[in-house]
Amino acid sequence: MVNISINDIHALTCFWLVFTRWMLVIIQLPIFDNVSIPNIIKILFSLVLSYAFFPLVKGEVYKDMAYMGADSFWTLTIFYAVVSLLIGFLVKCLMDLFTASGSIITQQVGFGAVAYFDPQSASRVGPFERIIQWTMVVVIISSGALLPMFKGIFNSFFSIHVYDLGKMATSPEYFTTVFKGLFLSALLLASPLIFTNMLIMTVLGIVARTVPQMNVIMVSFVVNIGLGLLVFAASSSEFFKVAFQLYTEKLGNWFQFLL
Repeated sequence: MVNISINDIHALTCFWLVFTRWMLVIIQLPIFDNVSIPNIIKILFSLVLSYAFFPLVKGEVYKDMAYMGADSFWTLTIFYAVVSLLIGFLVKCLMDLFTASGSIITQQVGFGAVAYFDPQSASRVGPFERIIQWTMVVVIISSGALLPMFKGIFNSFFSIHVYDLGKMATSPEYFTTVFKGLFLSALLLASPLIFTNMLIMTVLGIVARTVPQMNVIMVSFVVNIGLGLLVFAASSSEFFKVAFQLYTEKLGNWFQFLL
């Protein structure tokens, strides 16, 4: 029979709060949000990160515990959970920038009806969304761009406290700017295909007026798909270059917000 005793309940509570923040952010990061990754892997990885950073951030967590009182375990847990979900959601929104641009490209090329249920992400996706998303994940991981994310999460322990909730009153303006920037960035990435589709529709409209017997609808399907694929293939290198620049720019804004 094994007897477990707790010598310092405050230290255990402090570690639990650190673990809560890391775990709820980690499960939303690229790769870890994939349903094929076992939950035990996510939990163990979060435990390792919590144990590694606990000596560095415990002083900041103790400040929250001292401010709220020793009996505010669940209040602090909820606060840390909400903050973690918010941070992870912002990171996920940065990745959704590429999914959104891929969705626009899918519509413009003419693959709007080509979508399948992906059991790995538990959502319906199209061909361009998956290709762009995983290409950017590989680029981001290989370039070390995930390191600022971890640094931002680490700094959140120093910049986000219970007693600083009044400072969050300015956050709506930040979120409005962020989501507006994400929308415009998605349009920017998909702009070559958008203008190509507009040009094709304009030309086919003129052809329909001059050659009424032509089935313009059937021709538009073939032209849209063929020319759209050619344009995307020709601009793919520039597409991913601009996408990575936009990602690092938005990540920098996110990092400044946490500071």
